[in-house]
Amino acid sequence: MPPASGYLERRAALIEALSEAPGGSHRSRLLLDLAALSVGVALAPEARSFLSGLPETGPEGLDHTQSQRRDRLALAIWGVDGGTAPPPLPARLQIETEGGWAEAPVWRALARAREGDATAAAADLPQVGPLLDAMPPALAATLLPELLEAAIDARLWDDAHGLAQRFDAHAELRGGSAYRFLLGRAAQAGGNPVMAFDSYAMAAGGGDAWAQRARLALIDLGRATGTLTPEDGAALLRQSWRLWRGDALEIATLERLAEVEHGRGETEAAIAAMTEIQRRHALSDAALGSAARLDEMVAELYARGASGALPIGAFVAAHRRLSPDLMFRPGFAAQAEKLAARLLEIGATDAAAREYATLRDQLAVMRDLGLEEVPALRLDMLRLAQAEALLRGGQTTAAAQALGATASSAPELRDRMEMLRARLSSAQGDGAGVIATRMETPSEGYRRLRAAALFDRGDWEAARDGYAALWRDPETPLGAGEAIRLLLAAHRSGDTALVAELLDGLPQLARSPELAEVARSLAPVAPLALPIGQKSATDRMQDADAALQRLERVAGDG
Repeated sequence: MPPASGYLERRAALIEALSEAPGGSHRSRLLLDLAALSVGVALAPEARSFLSGLPETGPEGLDHTQSQRRDRLALAIWGVDGGTAPPPLPARLQIETEGGWAEAPVWRALARAREGDATAAAADLPQVGPLLDAMPPALAATLLPELLEAAIDARLWDDAHGLAQRFDAHAELRGGSAYRFLLGRAAQAGGNPVMAFDSYAMAAGGGDAWAQRARLALIDLGRATGTLTPEDGAALLRQSWRLWRGDALEIATLERLAEVEHGRGETEAAIAAMTEIQRRHALSDAALGSAARLDEMVAELYARGASGALPIGAFVAAHRRLSPDLMFRPGFAAQAEKLAARLLEIGATDAAAREYATLRDQLAVMRDLGLEEVPALRLDMLRLAQAEALLRGGQTTAAAQALGATASSAPELRDRMEMLRARLSSAQGDGAGVIATRMETPSEGYRRLRAAALFDRGDWEAARDGYAALWRDPETPLGAGEAIRLLLAAHRSGDTALVAELLDGLPQLARSPELAEVARSLAPVAPLALPIGQKSATDRMQDADAALQRLERVAGDG
């Protein structure tokens, strides 16, 4: 809005007088004149700058009249600024408690309108038309659209008509976005959606805030009447967002975009829209109010990915797009871990390990920056998960490096880490490493690994005891290879009673041809079902040795 004619000359004269003013009341009067001149042409920042040079009220400062003028000018600056903030307190007290100020109804109506209380504003709106006519034109033009909107909201149609006619007196408003938008508001409030649509469409081509409001109103009207598909609504909202950034209208656009995208099943796009609110307007009420909803949507997306409802390619791609903005959000790591678990589930062990490592690094950074309380147990669990994924993929060296030599600080994880170390040692052929591990509560898997390592080392008695303990426990049945090893360990440790017990108690082994030969050769008393015939003792020993060699090969394969 260009300054009114004569503004520059008047400003220059006042600035020159100010430079020569000795101070005191005369200087304050000049500063107030400059502020009034500036706000009269809607230059709020410049007017505010002049007011900031004023002294406080008091014997050495502003007198009552100057103080009152200062507060009223501050109220005019607030009017030009726009937004929804309440008027400054001293000025608010004036319009609420003092009489005798002709302009007070304008500012009261504007204050109530910005609070969203059209009913309260309605009490003063019938008076504001003539009062606006008496104001500097640029200031009146700044206030007029908001006051017309308040009259429409209050359904004061006669007053609204009078205010709308005043738009013609201001070249900057005549036929502009504000006028067209407000005509659309009036038409929609009057039950004429076709006329409202036409007015909004004409206003939407502008580049100011009223044009953005018109674009949003068009979309809202189309959705409300069912004439706009969700797909078209989302496309229009994305376009509108690109055209307007930085204030409450951007937030309103993004909120609608998130709602539309989620409604048509595009959860990732909805999350992206809500993330923009969090990123670009972090301190706004909208960001605080939508945080829980954002977390719900993130949980929904990752639950779909974890269940397989979302194809793994789409799941990974969505995570790659969203994680840069979400990675340091409290609670996100728990969702992202579902991707790692899903990758591990389908056999993508290397990718799963990388995700676990990334999550561990992110949480460590969040802990160090004080963004989230991250217990050592959480980091150890991710370290363990990374190592387990690598081991499952056959990367034993990388798994050992990921696991490290440091024991977990959490007692509940120590046995799991020891078990993994035993598995790593077994995979690397390091039987001594398996035997050296110690679990406070040995798991079934650890007991099997340890028995196998003892057998491979030739510690027959210990191997026999390990396998026998598993065999006698109904919860831990032996596989065929383990049963063969138990039989061999019992034989080589000289435990003939256990050999006989095994041959009687392992019917699945009795069906093995190799075991049939061992049974004939090693049993203290050969079973009737397996006649010895006329072989000599030497022949029996030779047959037994050959059978044992075959069993060793079977045991090694098993």
